[in-house]
Amino acid sequence: MKYINYFVYLTIIAVTILASIIYFSFKTKVGRIDKKEIIDKGTSFEPCSSTIYQYYGTKAGYRTERYGIRKVISEPIQQLNFPNFSGNINVRFVINCKNEIGYFRIKAVDQDYKKVEISNDLQKKIVAIIQQLNDWNGKNEDSYYQIQIKLKNGKVEDIF
Repeated sequence: MKYINYFVYLTIIAVTILASIIYFSFKTKVGRIDKKEIIDKGTSFEPCSSTIYQYYGTKAGYRTERYGIRKVISEPIQQLNFPNFSGNINVRFVINCKNEIGYFRIKAVDQDYKKVEISNDLQKKIVAIIQQLNDWNGKNEDSYYQIQIKLKNGKVEDIF
């Protein structure tokens, strides 16, 4: 009986440790980016390592947070032409350990959350505007970041 208790106890400890390892590896590590999706191809941007953490798993971000992001990109984004588009544009990119940004990817959905294609020209203009953001507080690791642009009838309603 004594040996069965030890076996059960050790099994519980082993399962707990294994579950913790799996949980934290999935929580922080993100798979490789498909370079076919990257908009800013041909730039010198490179992540510092092969591990890119999710934005919520690190303290990386913009120093003045949403206020600073809006202050820099709000006016240029509003000047872009989104003809009668209503929905969200998600701009996802990487902040590397040197506080540089790159590997931009853009996805757009309409109000019904159906995927919408936006032109390559418009995507490049959005990336050029976001590249004006230069006050990142990245740590000694690479991290994803994302900016959402909410539109209604072609007008920018919010940037978050």
